[in-house]
Amino acid sequence: MNDVFDTMRESMEGVHMRTPVERIVAGGRARRRRKVTAIAAGSAVAGGLSLVVMTGGAQVNAPPAGVHVQLAAFSVDSNADGTVTVKLTKEQTLDPAILESTLAQAGIPADIRINEFCTSPTDIPGFDKVMDSSKEAGGQVLITIDPAAMPAGTKIIAGIRTPDYLPDDPSKLGAVFGLARDGDTLRCSTELPR
Repeated sequence: MNDVFDTMRESMEGVHMRTPVERIVAGGRARRRRKVTAIAAGSAVAGGLSLVVMTGGAQVNAPPAGVHVQLAAFSVDSNADGTVTVKLTKEQTLDPAILESTLAQAGIPADIRINEFCTSPTDIPGFDKVMDSSKEAGGQVLITIDPAAMPAGTKIIAGIRTPDYLPDDPSKLGAVFGLARDGDTLRCSTELPR
């Protein structure tokens, strides 16, 4: 058995590690914590929340049995009435892929973007029946989504601005939400909507 270790040690003689082991271990622990708390790409909502959207029609999305996810950047909770409550915390960063996946588990297809704002080429009326929002003390934004009100074959689209994105722009816009059909080619821009 020692022959194996001796062979391995000899094959690594020319390799030198300049990073202390403690730093590597600490980095691994930090990455695991970030996975657990879903800290990633951009800050949830900066300033006010603007609903710029289009929707309409009857929905066939039935929410699955309760989803209850509590992370540092957001929480998603299925409610007894079939709606889903999403809470965004602007002090924490948000990973759009994790939020999309969590919403999908709650029966809500979504396309979430950070510092990119999209619109659908199709006018879909009735978004006010799908989504409602309010701002809580401490800057958290509370969103209630009714998957049953979403027309079949649609998804929620959201562009969320981080605090450091275009910091000199006077706009207080924090996020833009809407609906798009699954096959739509979205029109997206990094410019803040006016």
